[in-house]
Amino acid sequence: MKSFYFIFSGLFLASCSVLVGQVKPVDEKSVNSSTEKPVLEALGWKRLDLVASSTSASDVPDAAWQSPKTSAVISLNSVCRSGGKSSRGIREVTDSLLTQWDGLVIQSQKDLRFKGLPGYETTALGKYAGRERRFQTLVVKSPTCIYDVVYLSGIETFEQELSAFLRFRDSLNIK
Repeated sequence: MKSFYFIFSGLFLASCSVLVGQVKPVDEKSVNSSTEKPVLEALGWKRLDLVASSTSASDVPDAAWQSPKTSAVISLNSVCRSGGKSSRGIREVTDSLLTQWDGLVIQSQKDLRFKGLPGYETTALGKYAGRERRFQTLVVKSPTCIYDVVYLSGIETFEQELSAFLRFRDSLNIK
């Protein structure tokens, strides 16, 4: 289980650096401001303690959880600018997330509205660090933030935990 987490964190850290780039555009991170017990923890998922590898908190997701049943991981990341619009589009962010995969097979991609905001959903499978995985991403853009929500699972257990991901995703408070 730990090796799966480390593979995931390596993927995520690489994708976050693409989102942030060399300049410091991030003024703040957004958080899910719900005061109730997080949906995933209520479903038995364990919150992962993530530590930034540098002095910047932007190189780790806002939050991540792992299923003790299947080792699937769900993460939430945001990049926000105070007083200004983000210059990156949802497809650019999606493309950045997808560049980390070998043998990528896109199963579906679609534009959608998420809580009234533009979003882009991708379901795919591929190999990362030598391991076959299936995943779903949702990238949403608000006036000041871009969010990416990622569900990463073994291919054979993807459907088993997908409902937890969708429930979590639908519970998010987007600012």
